[in-house]
Formats: sequence, C-alpha cells, structure tokens
Amino acid sequence: MQEALRRADNYLHILQGLRNPCLLNYNVALMGPWFDSIEWLERVWMPQATAMCLRYVAHVVQADSLSDILTVHFDHGAGGPLELFQDVAQAEAWLRACQQERHARV
Repeated sequence: MQEALRRADNYLHILQGLRNPCLLNYNVALMGPWFDSIEWLERVWMPQATAMCLRYVAHVVQADSLSDILTVHFDHGAGGPLELFQDVAQAEAWLRACQQERHARV
C-alpha cells in the first residue's frame, strides 16, 4: 500500500511539470491486491491530478482482475475519465481517440 501511495504521489510531481491530459496505467504484471484506498484516489489524488490537467486515465487491469481494486469499484465502459481495459493496445487507442477529440474541440 505504501509503495502504491508513493508512486501515485510521484506521478503527481511528474504531472505538475508536464500538464499531460492522458495517463496509461499498466498493471498487467501485478499479482494480488496492489491498492486498497479507492477513497484516497477519489478524494485526494484525482482532484489534484485533474487540477494539473489530467483528463483521461486508461487503466489496464492486472491478469488477476479480481485483485484489481479499480475493476471491482468502477464500471468498464462507463464513458468517464477513467476507462478499464484488458489489453494495452485498446487502452492506447482510446487515449489517442481522446487526444484527437480534445484537439478537435480546440
């Protein structure tokens, strides 16, 4: 849990300089529960990331998807800023489409 929090916080520091609207979170190789605080993600991390321009998160779930907390708590295909994927190529394609849509609106 502490490692996951540290990495999530580290990403915020990186994001602050990049102001990148897209994140590919690739967890396929993880085994077992990797994070247990959806409340922290929703209440603390996501508002900070959103304030730094993050708009789209493609989360590629781990092979043991029952241990992946995001799989358990979020609906796949909900159409929001967080989408869940089984395949990295699909996640990348979704992020590219989000970028293209965003550029078309500007």
